[in-house]
Amino acid sequence: MTASDAGQFYRWLEEAVPRAGSQRSLDSQDTTLSRRGLIIRADKRARELAGLKVGAGDVVALSMGNVAEFVILLLAVSKLGAIAMPVDPANGDRSLLAAARRIPIRAVLRRPRGLENSPLEYPGGYTLHSRRKLSGSLLEVDVLDPPTDLRSAVPGDTEFILEAVSPNGAVHDIFRSGAHLRWIGETAAARLELGAGTHLACSQAFTSPRFFDAVVLGWLASEARLAMADNPTLESVLPPLGTYERLVVVDLLYSLQRTARALKAAGAERELLAVIPQATIATSHGKLLKQVFGAPPVQLLCLEEIGILGTRVMARGERFEPSPGVELRPGKANDGGHEVLARSPHPVRTRPLLAAGEPGGPVAGETAWIHTGYAGHFGAAGSLGEVPGRTDSLVNLEGRRASLRSIEAAMRKHRRITEAEAEVEYDVDGNPFVHLRYRATGSTALEDLEEFMVAELPPYLVPRQHTRLDPPPPDADD
Repeated sequence: MTASDAGQFYRWLEEAVPRAGSQRSLDSQDTTLSRRGLIIRADKRARELAGLKVGAGDVVALSMGNVAEFVILLLAVSKLGAIAMPVDPANGDRSLLAAARRIPIRAVLRRPRGLENSPLEYPGGYTLHSRRKLSGSLLEVDVLDPPTDLRSAVPGDTEFILEAVSPNGAVHDIFRSGAHLRWIGETAAARLELGAGTHLACSQAFTSPRFFDAVVLGWLASEARLAMADNPTLESVLPPLGTYERLVVVDLLYSLQRTARALKAAGAERELLAVIPQATIATSHGKLLKQVFGAPPVQLLCLEEIGILGTRVMARGERFEPSPGVELRPGKANDGGHEVLARSPHPVRTRPLLAAGEPGGPVAGETAWIHTGYAGHFGAAGSLGEVPGRTDSLVNLEGRRASLRSIEAAMRKHRRITEAEAEVEYDVDGNPFVHLRYRATGSTALEDLEEFMVAELPPYLVPRQHTRLDPPPPDADD
């Protein structure tokens, strides 16, 4: 295995070491590493994985939080020419095992869950060759022989796989080449002006594409320093004052608001650029952040199948500036404006193929253009301003793309619920949440509803509010 065979993640680091190898590059809860330290650890993990017969073209699933080992393993997999596939651990092992039914996974790296130490029961056709702990780590690695009928599921130049949901709740996999990854990283680094002296902080899960793209890829494509923590609080990743020249924070609106209010109550200010990868947040909700942080926030328009479509400053009259090579134009009119259509410099590659009209799918008769599902307001010159919502049942919850239909389907599994309708609503600060309205048999309350929702849904999909509706009148269908 030569370095020239490595994938884009490793090549970024390899290119940076000669000019900035000794500079601190990564801060996590348990360690601080330079680029040279990162490459040394990545090389060690690559040798360990190679010893387990993991090599070029193999899919390696990474199921863990925002820990340094996630980045190190991402680089190690890339050095081997293998394919990294982050899997969200928020849903336990269900997402991981579901991915194994669609993708030929060669190795699984994950954190043990409590005292549970029994091997996962992988889908039929898989053979478990070995299970062990990574040296000097709590992480476990399962080495598998996947079913032969899945071997052709991954395009040959794939370096990264991520999953996304469709409006009906079905999951599809997105395949990114090295060129696609490089474009996203360079776009993020340029638009957020990441460079030497910039400290980049994020407390949200990197398994979410919108945070992975803006933060991990932007950091790798620049000489910025990344602060990360396996703890969803912004305070846990903010560096001390005076340790950086410029601070960029990519996070959810409510995390930034909470931090801004705490600073304001203490009579303090902290200069930073707040970046919100939520395009449907109204400009007005950036006012508090500008008051406390000294500059208006930057808003990202993201689509998992492509990456970062555009950026804008959250100030009145500002428009989204498309990313290099991206074109945006209005599509069909709807209540929120017009659907945003996009043309990307890199092809959208998914399995299964997305149907025309579906977000990420082609516009009928125009294969170069794709649907985004966003509803936007376009100006007379064709520039995109506010994005008030979506034209489908998809919603962004805690930085993850979610389908309201999948929530409804899960709730209808309850033995007493006969109808379920999930809607996204917004609190006074503009943060989205799910409101479930339902009908149920019997006259008594559903005392187990909260427990049922927690058991059936990942934490970010659990409705914050639920309302039981009156039964329809007997003649409602007459």
